[in-house]
Amino acid sequence: MSGTVNTAVDVANLALAHLKEAPIRDFDYSSVASRWFRNHYASFRDAYLAQHDWDFAIELTRIGADGVSPPFRWKYRYRKPNDALRIPQQTVDGAPDGALIRFEVAGQWIMTDRAPPLPLRYISRVTRESEFSPLFVHGFALFLASGCAHVITGKNSRAQELREAASQALESAETYDAGQGTPLPMADLEIIEGR
Repeated sequence: MSGTVNTAVDVANLALAHLKEAPIRDFDYSSVASRWFRNHYASFRDAYLAQHDWDFAIELTRIGADGVSPPFRWKYRYRKPNDALRIPQQTVDGAPDGALIRFEVAGQWIMTDRAPPLPLRYISRVTRESEFSPLFVHGFALFLASGCAHVITGKNSRAQELREAASQALESAETYDAGQGTPLPMADLEIIEGR
């Protein structure tokens, strides 16, 4: 799906529009807004990407084990891909109705009893704005605006309103995405199994 923006500055200007502020031309030092985006855009992008299984950010791969077994609890460890922001629930061979793969993430490692190669579905860092989906762009612009609102406008109340709008946009995206494809099974939590 093609996005609705082409550059990081396009997204920043959508955020500034929510604040009723003038657009910027670049992430330079020419204004408070451009300096804020220069320093914070990438970290806010990664944080917003990590909050949801965005279709455009999902990567599928198979990775080999490290060769060094974890000291206890698990049989194998795998290095997380460099662009992985989050490792969601995994199923055997990625099948939506497959058995869950139990695993733990510790630092840059994925530890599990699953023998190699490990089929991995993960949320990746996407740095090309033209790949962002329209729902992501909408929510991300609100998320950015909530982050910079106080610095740029000096209004805490506006920042809070934008945080709430960003949360609602994320919930809307989750609802929309739930209707696409086959959902993964609900996790069987041990606390529920014991009841």
